[in-house]
Amino acid sequence: MQPILGVWLVFLLVSALGIISASAQTDARAHASAAASASPLKRLIPGEEFLPAALRALQADDFDNPAFPFVEAGEMAWSKQEGTAGKACQDCHGADARNSIKRAAASYPKFAPDVKEVITLQSRINLCRVNNLHAAALPAGSDQMVAMVAYLRWLARGALPSVDVTGPGAPVFERGRTLFQSKTGLLRLSCAQCHDERYGQKFGADTLSQGHPLAYPVYSNSMGRLISLHERFRMCNQLTRAEGQAEDSPDYVALEYYLTWRAKDLPLTAPGVRP
Repeated sequence: MQPILGVWLVFLLVSALGIISASAQTDARAHASAAASASPLKRLIPGEEFLPAALRALQADDFDNPAFPFVEAGEMAWSKQEGTAGKACQDCHGADARNSIKRAAASYPKFAPDVKEVITLQSRINLCRVNNLHAAALPAGSDQMVAMVAYLRWLARGALPSVDVTGPGAPVFERGRTLFQSKTGLLRLSCAQCHDERYGQKFGADTLSQGHPLAYPVYSNSMGRLISLHERFRMCNQLTRAEGQAEDSPDYVALEYYLTWRAKDLPLTAPGVRP
């Protein structure tokens, strides 16, 4: 843990002196989009625009993208019968998910009237498993769960997030906005300080992005596996020396809800590839 702390202390010192190197003209990036008036960002820039060219190319090629074995595993799970009901997901939604629920993943997180709370796509998968398949819930963040999420997010690739943050979901949205702006951990850093104020600047060998969640789940080259968005949140907590939370914790659900709204004018790009 000490090397991580040391890197961040250097980052804070350099930032305070105003000499962090910036990447070239972030607002002029090729795929930037105008942000909504309520957004803290003037321009929305996809996370891929901050990656080295080799990683962008890897993500763009479905044959080479290392996340695709997980997408294929999720597709196989779609047709697999599980639970005492003797059914598979396709028995309710159709064998060709490309037609039946192609853009469904783009609407999560959302307020679900059946459980009267804001839920993630992971939660919806488990609700379907328990209530319709009569199968055991998958552990949040497990390989099978992340594969299912990767498959459904891949189906929705290219769709704009359609999250509704009004009505009964509004308090959760506001909680997410507050969490994003709140300083946390021993280093007293907020998400906004990196992803609103310093995007495009170098942090070690990497370039800070605007923090959009549209490519998740992503294949992490350094970890050699697919990681969920909430695992990425825990990694950020670790960097700020804050305590991480479990998958689908109320704070992480709220943060995902806010971030998805914040990126609502950019298309989904999952599954992604990251350093």
